[in-house]
Amino acid sequence: MDKIIYFDICSVPIYIIVICTTLYRKMTKGRSNKLFLAVIVLALVAALCEILERIAYIDPVLNSNDILWVKICEYVYFATRNCVNLMYTLFVISMTKTWYRIRPFWLKSLICLPYIGILVMLAINESTSAVFKVLPDIGYTRGESIMIVYALAFSYMIFGTLYLILNKKTMDTGEWLALMSMYVINLAVVLLQLILSKYLMESFGTSLTILFVVSYVLRPEKRVDINTGLPCYRAFCEEIGKIKATGHSITIVITSITNASEISLYLKDSYYDYIHMIDAQIRSIARRERVSHAVFFEHPGNFYVILDDSRYNPVQIIPEIRDRVRRESNEVFEKGIVPDARIVTVDFPGEISSIDELLRFGHTFVRFTDYSRVFNRASAIINKPAYLTEAHIDEILTRALSSGGLKVMYRPIVSVAAGKASAVDTVISVTDDVYGSIDPEILINAAEESGAIVKLENRILDDAFSFAGSEEFTSLGYSRIHIRLSVMRCMQMNLTDTIWQFRDKYRVSPERIAFEIRESSYENISSIFSENLKKLSAQGYMIVLDGFGRGYSNMRHLLDMPIKAVKLDSDLVTSSSSKSGRAMLNGIIQMLRAIPLEVIVVDADDKETADMLCGMGCDMLSGRYYADPVERAALII
Repeated sequence: MDKIIYFDICSVPIYIIVICTTLYRKMTKGRSNKLFLAVIVLALVAALCEILERIAYIDPVLNSNDILWVKICEYVYFATRNCVNLMYTLFVISMTKTWYRIRPFWLKSLICLPYIGILVMLAINESTSAVFKVLPDIGYTRGESIMIVYALAFSYMIFGTLYLILNKKTMDTGEWLALMSMYVINLAVVLLQLILSKYLMESFGTSLTILFVVSYVLRPEKRVDINTGLPCYRAFCEEIGKIKATGHSITIVITSITNASEISLYLKDSYYDYIHMIDAQIRSIARRERVSHAVFFEHPGNFYVILDDSRYNPVQIIPEIRDRVRRESNEVFEKGIVPDARIVTVDFPGEISSIDELLRFGHTFVRFTDYSRVFNRASAIINKPAYLTEAHIDEILTRALSSGGLKVMYRPIVSVAAGKASAVDTVISVTDDVYGSIDPEILINAAEESGAIVKLENRILDDAFSFAGSEEFTSLGYSRIHIRLSVMRCMQMNLTDTIWQFRDKYRVSPERIAFEIRESSYENISSIFSENLKKLSAQGYMIVLDGFGRGYSNMRHLLDMPIKAVKLDSDLVTSSSSKSGRAMLNGIIQMLRAIPLEVIVVDADDKETADMLCGMGCDMLSGRYYADPVERAALII
């Protein structure tokens, strides 16, 4: 048997290198990675069998031991080589995110049927010699039914090729071509081997296709979180894209550890052991429940679990997973750490059909959950006004700006000393054709989260500067207009240039403008932020700290920054209903006035509250007791 195995020998180091790099890059978790690893290992065993078989042909005539050796190598070769075809077919199905199509046992059996047929033929080959036989003088020779084995193996090639063609929309061109190369290159190699029969090239052809798949499909930078080795968020995004393309319905369980950043800083490397433990518990219970699943991790503490069967209700296993995690993470709790995990389930595309909205929901749902509950359903969140506004802020603003539904309102601020309104506060009002009237605070928060705040603020700035530069403003006796600036606006290097353009356009003196900065903005303080505020103050604009007492209070900010006035948070006024709350409010007001800073309160909604705040020494008040926000025209009248 004069066969040349140079190509087989070349394929072995390729397989070994790919296996080592796959293990090193931690590409071993998840169905797709496991199937691909099985393909590599089986292909390596098949190549080694072809090489080891040549040991028996050192002598021209085979003895009984040589014949046994050749038979063992051939049986293992046929079993592993054809199993590669089956595993690769399953790998293709997994990569196209269509595993749900073969969920029924009979479909899985049907896919395995050709390989089972090959195994049966191998099992009876000793008595029939249908596949191959080994003779002392000529060694290995093909049996009469060998073409049946080839036909059964070829069926996987036909099925896989058609499957990839039909599901091309589930992946990009590079991935699709890499997966298709297995069939194209191996077909070419088989045809070439028929012409040059003494060269064994099948294993080498397979090794080349495996290199293509590793290079263009299973790339760790796209599929693995570098810190944990778990499937990463980018891989999750790709999976969702493929699922969307197939039209399949799934359930996604999202877990967000809200204090993950703090925990990881404290625990350091042991934090990742904690993450691996959570992953292990999720996978263990999912396997026990026999639900097809995939787990993805996003640094620092978000888990995304895809359950292929949307009919399965994960609510029944969530409490058990939480209990297991608590039992297995004693080391974490013993260090005084209490992870704050929030869990939500999403039916995709049933509850959320847009991929962009789903990904945004995964990062924002925590802000809309009921903090008294750990578990929430997406349906209980996505219909909340705050969520609807944030999720659709761009289209809401586009409609409002084009249809006139966005208006800048003004609320008088009364000077306690003068006994009359001496300033006005800008308030945005939006009435949408789809979502109706939108709460201004919700609108501002949503615009800040989405990045649309700059466009909204440009509208407010233009209207406010126009009003401040008008004769009506002077005739009404107002001294200034209060305008809130967002963190995003304050972080822009051209902030003062933008303000100057409005100032120059409407001939407005800086003394007529007071810029309000939310106290929570100081979480993001930077050199640009600080420099912008100092420049605005130096140009004559008043800087007001808004929302003082919301929870971020830092007295140093009151001294270091060019702040001239403080607007108290509404919660401080609400808490004054109790004796201790009133004492705290009075103490804060006295402290601020002693610095000295002007104290403003905008929640004087009734006479009792207004009288109390006047008695405590507040400088300026506004609220429903004095006047509601009105349009500029109504204010002038």
